[in-house]
Amino acid sequence: MSIAGSELTPLSGPAREPAGDRPVRDASHPGDAAFRLLADAMPQIVWTMQPDGLHTYFNQRWLDYSGASLQDSLVHGWSRSIHPDDCAQVTALWTQARASHEACEVECRLRRVDGVYRWMLGRAVPQRDAAGRPVGWVGTLTDIDELRQRTELLDKNLYMSRIAGRVARLGGWTIDLPERTLTWSDENCLIHDVAPGYTPTLDEGIGYFSPEHQPLVTSHVQNCAENGVPYEFVLPKCTATGRRIWVRSMGEAVRDASGKIVRIQGAFQDISQQKEAEARALSLEAQLTATLESITDGFCLIDQDWKITFFNGQAERMLQRRREEVLGKTLWQEFPETRGTRMERECRLALREQRTTRFEAFYPPLNLCIHFHVYPTQDGLAIYFQDITRQRAEQSQLQLLQTAVSRLNDIVIITEAVALDEGGRRIVFVNEAFERQTGYSREDVLGQTSRLLCGPNTQRSELDRICAAMAGREAVRAEIVIYAKDASERWLETDIAPIAGKSGKFTHWVAVGRDITERRQQQQEILSLNNGLEARVLLRTFELERANRELESFAYSVSHDLRTPLSSIHAFSQLVVKVDGGQVSAKGQHYLERIGVGVKHMGDLIEGLLTLADVSRKQIESKPVDLSDIARRIGRNHHAQEPGRQAVLQIQDGLSAQGDARLLSVVFQNLLGNAWKFTSREPLARIQVGGEPDFDGNTVFFVRDNGAGFDMAFAPKLFGTFERLHSPEEFSGTGIGLATVKRIIERHGGRVWAESTPNEGAAFFFTLGRTREALP
Repeated sequence: MSIAGSELTPLSGPAREPAGDRPVRDASHPGDAAFRLLADAMPQIVWTMQPDGLHTYFNQRWLDYSGASLQDSLVHGWSRSIHPDDCAQVTALWTQARASHEACEVECRLRRVDGVYRWMLGRAVPQRDAAGRPVGWVGTLTDIDELRQRTELLDKNLYMSRIAGRVARLGGWTIDLPERTLTWSDENCLIHDVAPGYTPTLDEGIGYFSPEHQPLVTSHVQNCAENGVPYEFVLPKCTATGRRIWVRSMGEAVRDASGKIVRIQGAFQDISQQKEAEARALSLEAQLTATLESITDGFCLIDQDWKITFFNGQAERMLQRRREEVLGKTLWQEFPETRGTRMERECRLALREQRTTRFEAFYPPLNLCIHFHVYPTQDGLAIYFQDITRQRAEQSQLQLLQTAVSRLNDIVIITEAVALDEGGRRIVFVNEAFERQTGYSREDVLGQTSRLLCGPNTQRSELDRICAAMAGREAVRAEIVIYAKDASERWLETDIAPIAGKSGKFTHWVAVGRDITERRQQQQEILSLNNGLEARVLLRTFELERANRELESFAYSVSHDLRTPLSSIHAFSQLVVKVDGGQVSAKGQHYLERIGVGVKHMGDLIEGLLTLADVSRKQIESKPVDLSDIARRIGRNHHAQEPGRQAVLQIQDGLSAQGDARLLSVVFQNLLGNAWKFTSREPLARIQVGGEPDFDGNTVFFVRDNGAGFDMAFAPKLFGTFERLHSPEEFSGTGIGLATVKRIIERHGGRVWAESTPNEGAAFFFTLGRTREALP
């Protein structure tokens, strides 16, 4: 309660000074000192007033709060500190209390010394004498500003909670015990399509659930009421209007101070929309799964940790793995053969850069060529893959056929299967040889018939025979005269055959013709030369044998006659150093050293030439060869010769081939010797020998190092005799080793090539085909 002025009359009444020389405070009461001491110790503002409205006391709390003096406060009271908006309410309440002599209280805002208004709770209690007559008033002012703000915030939060409950379709309920009285919130009423304030019985509330679910709900409520077990469940129910909804129900027990369960409280949430969304999602998932199971591509999903989360039926069939074996497993663990391959590189790049990629890769365990489409997703990767092994083989065969046909010296003509009119069958394809030999371009003949090539001397009988065979869809061979665009006459030996599609249906005719004009012209010459042919053959054989003997004699001379003077030069130069070395000048000693180097280099060249000649002449003895063992033996020799070298030689196990063991040893001696030599300047040399499958399944062998390397612009010179890509000052050598390697590989029906980058090492690759007889 707040007393609004210094008088009992309206707040706006004039202030009254104390009468006569009456003291400001009446301190004659025996408890006055004790009262003031108690009042100053209280946290509230305390004041007293006489019945006539004259204030007689304010404690120190008021003086600190208002900043007014005690004299001013006793004269004017605290009416001047009331907020203007609260004056009318305070005046009305005080007037009523004054008239009834009853206690009163009011909330209003009072201005603090710093000008800030704070909410206060004012209380005034009348004081009476023994006869019950009023003798004064005692009042207090309590600061409730923070409480008022919290109350307003609570009201706001309650309002927001009601709004949120409506939006979230969430309503509360309580069951008071032991009466089992059920109370629903307004939001809960709205969920059940009843008016706010509706109060059902507990049985009615449970009755909104389906009959088959009511025992379960009753059991949950009973167990919570008796044992305090909280519960949560999701069940369907029907509202008061018969509308079917899904609700999530939660309940918990509330206990009093003694621990007794006095109430159950909880909430209902209408999750019908969520259930509908889940149903739609499940339907879409089922449709998607059915779609992914029906596609002809293999398909799998990989999460961010490379674990397989989906694996369709086609993937099972293609990779011969059951989905139960791979789901939840790491891709690289389940398919370790893909580690370090293009498959791993492309997939990691797609996930890291979040971009789609397409590529082809070979899967060795199943000998499959697979085409991959990799798409990044929010959770990882989606991978589609197709088995294109047969397709690639067919494409390879088709490309090979097209290349072969385009490069044939024979004429190829393809026509339609059936003639559209009496003019004959229309031409649909001719190769380059046809254009070269006839002078007609493709544009000249496509859509025309083969009659375009006929002329005066074309044999009618052969044409009739060809037409008869084609009528019976039979292959036929003939020698016939045709005419080029310039009207020149040519003899053509041609084979004509029908072409059928996969279904067996007859689709085209193909004619392969060879220009035999010169052969026909030379037949007479050939017949005339037959008598002297045997003598010519014998003569050429004799000349060949003589050339071989001369080559062997030359090789012997190089091996012995040239080596003897070289040995003499080397011996005498060493003798000079030994006998007169102290008298020879520094320059002379340098010259002698150069002579020794030159002699050694010449000897190496002679040895290399002999080896190359021997490789070219020796017959190949084909047998299984353990290439890994050869490489290890040569590697051990290099380590033994230079034990101080820091070198790591990695040789793959199980490398084998069919070939000549001695010649293949020469190959590895040269390749490993080069690798050892060109890594000599590396702090740690790394040399790797291995093999990997080619696209067609053959093995490509390789020797790779981290040495000096070379510029690929000079690669065509690499395998030539005496060709060197580094100066003798940098690395020693004769320039014959790689020419020898090339010759040996070619004699084995293979090929050899190299890849390199300067200062980043080099890699030499070679294949070994079926062993053939010695090439010329």
